[in-house]
Amino acid sequence: MTDAQAGAAAAACPVVSVILPTYNRGNFIGEAVESVLSQSFTDFEIIVVDDGSSDNTAEVMRGLADPRVIYLRQANKGRSNARNHALSRARGRYIAFLDSDDLYMPGKLAMQVEYLDAHPGTGMVYTSAHCIDYSGNPLAENYRASVSGWIYTSIAFFRPVTITLPTVMARRELFEQAGGFDENMHRFEDTDMWRRISKLTRIDAMPAFTCRLRTHTENSLAAQDPAQIVGALDYYVRKILAEDTAVGTLVKRRGIGSLYYYYGRAFLTVPAWREEGRQLLRTAYRYWFFLWFRQLAVMAYRWASPDNASLSPRTSAAAVASPEKTDD
Repeated sequence: MTDAQAGAAAAACPVVSVILPTYNRGNFIGEAVESVLSQSFTDFEIIVVDDGSSDNTAEVMRGLADPRVIYLRQANKGRSNARNHALSRARGRYIAFLDSDDLYMPGKLAMQVEYLDAHPGTGMVYTSAHCIDYSGNPLAENYRASVSGWIYTSIAFFRPVTITLPTVMARRELFEQAGGFDENMHRFEDTDMWRRISKLTRIDAMPAFTCRLRTHTENSLAAQDPAQIVGALDYYVRKILAEDTAVGTLVKRRGIGSLYYYYGRAFLTVPAWREEGRQLLRTAYRYWFFLWFRQLAVMAYRWASPDNASLSPRTSAAAVASPEKTDD
């Protein structure tokens, strides 16, 4: 290929590939795609991978007549496989994501492209996000982008910083270096990806709100299988221990303990899951004993203030459900 041909091929490729897996989200998929099509930045492609939907998703997609929309259907293989399928087809130099029940806010793509173009030493950016209910009404919960740099310790254990998938834009080569989404994971697969990328590059926070993340009954904590969540936690922890050998033992033990502690407290908000919650807390203490003193402080506060016995909003069932939604 000559230099002229290479230049022409590069010019034919979009700057951004937006990856959007979906499964039986015919009631939301149209609005999600339109939130991308209405962006002020227009040099993109949207790769929608329909992971075996049986509802009216295909009909809705046929009504979206825009050459930038690529609609692919496959048998149901899970959202990680769907995202990997889209990644294999992506042509953009930057990769962005959207779940099919969430929305981009105006200016999202333009802001992130401008930032990455101006900061070649940064491989990935993420932003703040609002939460909305089924009907699109705002909720009190939100996610704030606040930490930049080589931020493994802040994001690998889900706390203190949660990077929500639709807010991310990253350079395509990072996914080639880090590998695809782990198709054995049905939760935490996005956090697992950011963990791996955080070992390769600088990640920068953009405080602006660029996405609206939908929380509804089907992706609430109480609608999930507690055994599946515990299994996903254990699997993710095994990956950390096996793969992150360059990370200090104390850093990993503290982070893993905090992860189990966070979910243990969230489980306690669902009456039928309290035994599983207590078991998660016991696991947390085995990894990081000092968390026991934090729990004692929580118990003392609840004993002294019975009217304020509920958990804080950041550890509520809704907060836990939103980042690793079980739908696409």
